[in-house]
Amino acid sequence: MTDPHVPAQSPPLPAAAPSKRERQLWMDLLRGLAILLVIAFHSVTILERHSYAVPLWMRDFNQLFVLYRMPTLVFLSGLLLAGSFGKGIVLYLLGKGRRIFWPLLVWSLIYSLIVGPPVDGPGQLFKYLSGQSYLWFLTFIFLYYLAAIPLRRLSPLLVAAAALGIAILAPDGSKNGERLFYLMAFFFLGSWAGGHWALWMRVVRSRAALLGWIVIAGASAAAVVWQLRYGPVHVVPALCFIVAVSATACRMEGARGCAPLIFMGQNSLIFYVSHFPAIYIVMGVCRALGVEAAEAATLIAFPLALLAGLLLALAARVSRIVDLLFVAPAPPQRVVGALQAVEKRLAFV
Repeated sequence: MTDPHVPAQSPPLPAAAPSKRERQLWMDLLRGLAILLVIAFHSVTILERHSYAVPLWMRDFNQLFVLYRMPTLVFLSGLLLAGSFGKGIVLYLLGKGRRIFWPLLVWSLIYSLIVGPPVDGPGQLFKYLSGQSYLWFLTFIFLYYLAAIPLRRLSPLLVAAAALGIAILAPDGSKNGERLFYLMAFFFLGSWAGGHWALWMRVVRSRAALLGWIVIAGASAAAVVWQLRYGPVHVVPALCFIVAVSATACRMEGARGCAPLIFMGQNSLIFYVSHFPAIYIVMGVCRALGVEAAEAATLIAFPLALLAGLLLALAARVSRIVDLLFVAPAPPQRVVGALQAVEKRLAFV
């Protein structure tokens, strides 16, 4: 996902925001790590869908990162918001529609065919598009981009603080309450960081940023012992993770061993939308073939899901048909021009 939502190709940002090289060498590294943790998470949770007994150590491994996975992905999405309005609202909406809503729609339909229930009418389709599948992240990101339009003249820090306040007041564990607004806070924190790029880079390049690993170690241990889940109570460990891992990524950006994670980060949308169906299919085959050990099923499904993402990412570069799974066709230029003319007349920007 090279867009915040995680698409592979994002529009260039102004000088104040991260350059393309910096995005590849540390932002994409961090995004790739977060996507890898999401895939690892589903490699465990999908076991139960196929009646596997999940070992405790596998659950505990996932718990080590439960406080950080999604806040980090959402923060990275917000980082790219700063330069998004430069060409007007029409192009902004078209870009988000083509690169977020379209793959949400396409892969919701694929999910309905592979996992189910199938789409038998507008009601079931709306359930999927409103976030009732593993694709809820795309739904949330799309909503945040829409909300950014009327909120764009406000300070991102103010919006983040308001969202966090709503999350605190929302019912505990509510997906469209606490979770929606808690992650919204990270989106606009990312937007603030993207708009104050020089300051953000001074923070992550400082030695003090690495002290966040102390908080991460303690919070991860607590998450395992007390089975914590991410939410507004644990905003500080999540922020420490973002800062400390960003600082570490900046220092490791040139290492050869980081290349696979950077590639995943640059193609994060593809890895994100494709991994769940791939894992589900592979684990179903494992169960049908008599593979009884959950560990064995995971060790088979996890690398095959990564392989599926890799092959799709490479195929999307050379095949327009494959690319349509992830990016909608561009509308005719005449249509875009007409919409931009209306935008100017309404003085919308």
